[in-house]
This record gives sequence, C-alpha cells and structure tokens, in this order.
Amino acid sequence: SVMEFFKDCCKNFSQRNKQEQETQGRHQVRRLRTRMEKAEDYLISKQPPGGREVPFVVPTFKPTYVQPQSRQVTFLQLLSAGSARSTYAGRKAELLGASFFPYNSESIFHQGSMPAYISPGPARRDALKSGPQSPGSGRVAFLDFFIFLFFSFPESIALSGDEQEPGKVCVRVRYQQDVEQVWITLVQCSDLVVHPDEEQKVGFKAILTVPKPIQFKTTLKEYHQNVAFMETFVFALRLQQLQSSALVLRLQTHSPRKRTAAECVLSLRQLGPRESEHWLDLQQPSKSSACHSELHLSTLFQPVSGRIQVKILAAQNLPPSSSPLSQVFFVKAEMHQLGQLEIKKKTRALKASGGQCRWEETFHFLLASLEHACSLSLRLYSRSSVRRKQCLGQIQLGFDSPLPEAVEQWKDTMAHPEKVVAAWHRLSPP
Repeated sequence: SVMEFFKDCCKNFSQRNKQEQETQGRHQVRRLRTRMEKAEDYLISKQPPGGREVPFVVPTFKPTYVQPQSRQVTFLQLLSAGSARSTYAGRKAELLGASFFPYNSESIFHQGSMPAYISPGPARRDALKSGPQSPGSGRVAFLDFFIFLFFSFPESIALSGDEQEPGKVCVRVRYQQDVEQVWITLVQCSDLVVHPDEEQKVGFKAILTVPKPIQFKTTLKEYHQNVAFMETFVFALRLQQLQSSALVLRLQTHSPRKRTAAECVLSLRQLGPRESEHWLDLQQPSKSSACHSELHLSTLFQPVSGRIQVKILAAQNLPPSSSPLSQVFFVKAEMHQLGQLEIKKKTRALKASGGQCRWEETFHFLLASLEHACSLSLRLYSRSSVRRKQCLGQIQLGFDSPLPEAVEQWKDTMAHPEKVVAAWHRLSPP
C-alpha cells in the first residue's frame, strides 16, 4: 500500500508538470500572437489612405539669385563634381530598397528643368535663354544637376538687375545682467549710395520697440560712402522685456530737410551678456510698424498621410493699442495648391502680454495631390471692441516665397519628411 501511494504521488506530480508546461506554452503563443497583431496594426496605420502611393520626396530648386560673373560655373563642371550626385544616388537606392512604396519619378517634387542663368548683361542673357534643352534622355542628368545645386549653394551671390543696395550698418549689442543694462553701439555704415551733386548730412534714429518705445539719435555726420559713428547708448531695461522686442534703425538724411532714406531691424531675441556684432542690410523704409512683429512657426511634412502640419507657436513685438481699449490678436492660415485656395483655418483670439501672444495651436492641411506643389499663407490680425479686424502682416511659406528664411524652412521641411522644423519670421507688409 505504501508503494502504491508513492507511485500515485509520482504520477500526479508528473501530470501536473505537463499541465503547467502546456499552460505556459499556450500563454507564450497567445502573447506572441497579440504582439504580432499589434505590430501589424501599427504598420497598417502607417499605410496611406485609399492605397495611394508615396513618392521619394526631393524639393524643387527655383533660382532666386544668379552667380556673379567673376564666379562663372559651366554645366560640364557642375556635372563632373560627383559628391552630391553620389550622395543622392546612394540615399535614393537605400530608401528604395527599404521603402514599402514605389518611387515615382514624375512627381512634382522631382520634376525640374535647366535653370536659366540670367546676368545683368543683356547680350549674355539672350544667348543663355536661347540655349537648347534636351528632354527625355537628359532627364537623369538634369535631375542630378538639380540635386547638385540644392546641396552646394554658391558662397557669394549677386542680385540680377541694375538695382543698387542702400548699404549696410554695423551694430554691437550686449546686456549686463548685474546692473540690468543694455549697451547698443552703432559702429559704422558702408556702401551707402552717395549722390555727388548733393551735400548732405546723415544720422540714425533708433527705436527700441518695448511696450513704451524708446527713441534715440546719433550725431550728424558728413554723407560719404562709408561713415563711422562709434556711438554707444545705454538703457536700464529688463532682459525679458528686451528679448521680446527689436531694435529699429532708420537712416535719415538732412539736406537740410530731414528724410528717412533706409531702415533695418535687429531682433533682440538672442540678446545676452556676450557682445555680438551684426551687419544689417539697409532696406527701403516701411510705412507700417507691424512689419517689425515676428511669428514663430513649426512645419512638418507627412507624405504617408498626405498632409502638412503647421503649428502656430507664438508672436512677439506686437504693436501696442492706440486706444485705451484692449485688442486681441489671431492668425489665419491658408493653403494654396494648383492656384486655388484649398483650406482656410484660424487660431483663437488672444490678448497680448508684454507684446507677446502664445497660441500653441496645430493645423493639419490635407494635400489634394502629392504631384503638385503647394504653399501656405499666414496672416496676423488685430481686433478691438470698436474696430474691425486689421491685417498687420503676412508670411508666405513655399519655394516661391520672397523671404529667404521662409524658403529655407520650406526646403528643410520638404527634404526631411517627418521632421519638425521651427523658425521665427518677421512679417511682411499685407
């Protein structure tokens, strides 16, 4: 009886071990199956809706500037330089081998033609414009030529036409944290446009665009092509207040009547204890103070879902209200494709605090087609209880934007899908 009891115990123990092993095996299979289903669901969620194909994205290159005549580069020299071409070919092969979606060479992001290099010389302009272009077999060479230009911009560029630049001004700024003072030094002007038949004096009128603007002037100097000022101005202001404002410099001529000849704007967003020197390009004077406002935007291109994400982050250096009534600010965003307005969206209206507004609102613009380029237009508005909305300025994002910073952000966004690209932009006149 003892032996039988011992045998029964061993038999029950072995059967229990088998049952536990089978139960553990079933649990492992169930967990593995659940994990695989989740992975499949994640991959399926990344598929484009409606079974659409997503092409390999390369932005178009639209030349805004031309190379100066002292740095002429021939077509054969560009094609012989293979660094950018090899980088592009390797990257394309890598993405084509790992991508689930086929490459579409007819996409608008790849189509391109040979850019016409136009110089100020009319004879050379006619000769270059009449040069033959071979479609079909030369498409690959033109595409490589496009990519080479995209990755290797010239170090020096010259504007086409006979327009003369108003000149440049050198300014140094720094902030002393211990005494809460900002030091502004106007060093010199260079390359000013001088009229030899006129005797004039020149000086700067400067404005700090804090909530209560501060104005100051330099002494008058003789109007020459290069004028040295070397004048320093010190103001006791808080750093946080200064970093949300700008320094506006207006070049004024006296002959003897005072006239604003040019102006420039320096954002104080990066103001700190270390002295920084800035060479600013003088521009034609603006009649609107709203041009000094800045808008902070981030963009994200999602080719899989066929949309562009734009986040309206903040605005600073907003103009103060001209009346005792408070005013609110909001942003309107529009997407244009195929020459038509596709989508229009708007942020909520907010009151400014210290010349700043923060929205942190995200908009999604669904593209009608990945085969055609698009652009975004953003406008900043103000509104009060007794005044209708007023457009303070606008920003255009796209390859054909007049703002170099906006073009760079758009290029970076289109060249790197799924990458968030953020930048500050100064508003252009509406």
